[in-house]
Amino acid sequence: MNLKRQIRQLLALEFVGYFRPAGCIWVLLLANRGFSLAQIGLAEGFFHLVSLCCEVPSGLLADLLGRKRALAMGQVMAALAALSMIVSRTMAGVCLCMALSATSYNLASGTREAITYDSLMLHGSEGEYLKLSSRQNVVYRLATAAAMLCAGITAALGYRLGYTLDVLCALAAAGVALSLHEPLVTEGQRARDAAAFRGLARRLKAHVHAALDFLVQNPKSVRLMLFNAAAGALATLLGFYLQDGLSRVGTPAAFLGPLLVAIGLGGAAGARLAPRLARLPYRAAAALTCGGVLCGYLMVATGFAPIMALGGFLAAAGDDALQTLTDARLNQGLPSDQRATLISVSSMCFSMVMLVLSPLAGALAG
Repeated sequence: MNLKRQIRQLLALEFVGYFRPAGCIWVLLLANRGFSLAQIGLAEGFFHLVSLCCEVPSGLLADLLGRKRALAMGQVMAALAALSMIVSRTMAGVCLCMALSATSYNLASGTREAITYDSLMLHGSEGEYLKLSSRQNVVYRLATAAAMLCAGITAALGYRLGYTLDVLCALAAAGVALSLHEPLVTEGQRARDAAAFRGLARRLKAHVHAALDFLVQNPKSVRLMLFNAAAGALATLLGFYLQDGLSRVGTPAAFLGPLLVAIGLGGAAGARLAPRLARLPYRAAAALTCGGVLCGYLMVATGFAPIMALGGFLAAAGDDALQTLTDARLNQGLPSDQRATLISVSSMCFSMVMLVLSPLAGALAG
């Protein structure tokens, strides 16, 4: 495997897969179509309900059938989600889109980290994971920021054209995913690659037992997952609120895109900051990043658009820095054969928190 080419393809997947002009402002587009914030909160809650149910199975699929296949399937599901939003007229249609989006998210979460870490591990370069993960998060944030820059144009053109672009980007990303090399680090992975479906039921049972044993024997890892999920949920909800909140305080449409871009770039700044924060004890770094999220909430409460945007920037920076640090800390102790499954458990924790908070936040904001 050519590691430099693999890294280029992984970074390309981050940009192409997450440049979604309509998907990044789905809250605003639904609000413009007449859906209330309470309904949008319920839709977000449904997303996380589906995600909660599918998160670990998607990680199992990635570990047992191959990571690049799972990534490609995730992008196909993203294309189907965008298509369903184009034709939806009711909450039922929106919820179908949320279910497909959740499945797409599930297939990527854990899988992306697993294929990245094992690609480096295959070359004895796993010590570089934090830096590469930081670069991936920066590219992801730049992709969403670029899409946000089109927010005003997308809102003016309408959701149908916006989601059509999302479909095309997702299909292009599926092609990039299929071009990745599947890193085979262990004997189990090499046997899987030779015959992915042979003895699948037996391998599934053994895989589940191994993953559960790891979680039982490593409660510190479980605590890290829950802590990261809580902080990430708070930052995510603030970002969703700002899509509509900035409009509510009278922000002109021409300035909406640039302000949302500035907020998204906070995530890129946080990801870039993570390797420097790694020099601190984890608890000190976590306190600093969570402080950024809490300051963001206080600044948004002012109701003054520039201060609100700065608050969103700080919250996004804190969230991405903490996510990058926690991801690297978790990966150091995870077994390669169950890596995607166990990272999916971490994502499941996030969905559990969001499932509770999303409808509540939507009702309070509405």
